[in-house]
Amino acid sequence: MYRLFLAIRYLLTRPINLLGMGGIAIGVWALVVVVSLFSGFLKVVEDHVQASSSDIVVSQLPPWSEWPVLRDEIMADPNVAGAAPRLLHYGLLIAPGKRPPPAPLPGRGALHGGDQPFLFVFGVDPALEAQTTQFGQWLRHLDIPDELRVADVNDPLAAHNGTPTVLIGLERMQREGLRVGDALKLTTANLKDDGEGKRTAVKIEVDLIVAGAYQTEHGGFDGNNVFVAKQTLQQELFPEAPHHVQEVAVRIHDKSQLSETADRLQRLVERATERNQRGYGQVQTWSEKNAPFLANVAHQRELMKIVLTVIMVVAAFLMLATLSMMVTEKTADIGILTAMGGTPFGVTTVFLSCGLVITAAGVVLGLVSGVITGIYLEEIRQAVLWAFGIDLFPLDVYNLTRVPCRIEPLWLVQVAGMAMVTGLIVSVLPALRAARHDPLISLRGV
Repeated sequence: MYRLFLAIRYLLTRPINLLGMGGIAIGVWALVVVVSLFSGFLKVVEDHVQASSSDIVVSQLPPWSEWPVLRDEIMADPNVAGAAPRLLHYGLLIAPGKRPPPAPLPGRGALHGGDQPFLFVFGVDPALEAQTTQFGQWLRHLDIPDELRVADVNDPLAAHNGTPTVLIGLERMQREGLRVGDALKLTTANLKDDGEGKRTAVKIEVDLIVAGAYQTEHGGFDGNNVFVAKQTLQQELFPEAPHHVQEVAVRIHDKSQLSETADRLQRLVERATERNQRGYGQVQTWSEKNAPFLANVAHQRELMKIVLTVIMVVAAFLMLATLSMMVTEKTADIGILTAMGGTPFGVTTVFLSCGLVITAAGVVLGLVSGVITGIYLEEIRQAVLWAFGIDLFPLDVYNLTRVPCRIEPLWLVQVAGMAMVTGLIVSVLPALRAARHDPLISLRGV
């Protein structure tokens, strides 16, 4: 009983112990808030990427692959709800007489795209694409002004007076001042057989008319990709292969069977493209297709965990210093306690209890304040913006409507456990030093 009494007395009579508790609380708070912010951002990014992708993508198809054959094989799977053929190419899309920007815009990158006229061109069948992705919703997005909307959403890529049309990301159109009906020129290249067994690069220019804008939730997709009719790329790139396909977008019924369906489709695609007893093509889920991008965001979150752990280490050294000072100040008390029959274990327990109480109080304070801060991050951002004019988290940069936050209970438990273990280790060292005091030496100054 005396151990608990002395531990509480030492804590209440030494306000300096609040420094250690505050350090632990700040470390726990930072780990909860920052990691929850990154977890929320990662979840939002995953949702944005998923919204701009099909459930499964069949890619790396060989030159002899044909859409009718692949369609029959893919649609034979009972979990497949739809499939759409695609042709993929690249090029420069510039308005005639307009020079391209000399350099990327400051502060922009792969997250948004659109800094350069170089982009990827999707040749799609609008009707089939709308059955496998949210293509139809992209054209009806609420943010698209009426003057930039597609005239006929049922046939958004219909030719205009015999000229092929193109759909461009809304932000790119607004930034470059494009309007529906503007003329553009797509400049690209393709390898052609010269008849002597050699393949040479041939320049290809395609005149296009802006059909309208589209907008997904993934800004990087909008800025780096445009859509044209599949037959447009077919005529320019593969006139000798009218049924050629380079990629197939697939939508499935049961999302819980995503990986199993992808494995089955891999075998079906290899069978459909088999040549010389070897199958071709790669089947990936939407997350596997965008794995490098998603892994980059996840890696930043893990890196922040390591960086913020330093705060916990600093708090631990601060608590070690305060507890060591307490042991030094209470040398006489230790001598009296030992002379009255106190055991080394009892002395150790007194100072160890002090450290654990300080740690527990800091952990509770840090967890509660961290969770509350995470829940009201958007309100805090708006308050700082209103009071000081400083935007702590610019939403337009990341295509967000509010500051994301995802509080994970498992992470809270891990943070609390890590902090308690740190506090235990730091508390043991001064407690053991106190237990090794010689009572005669300790009482000499009394």
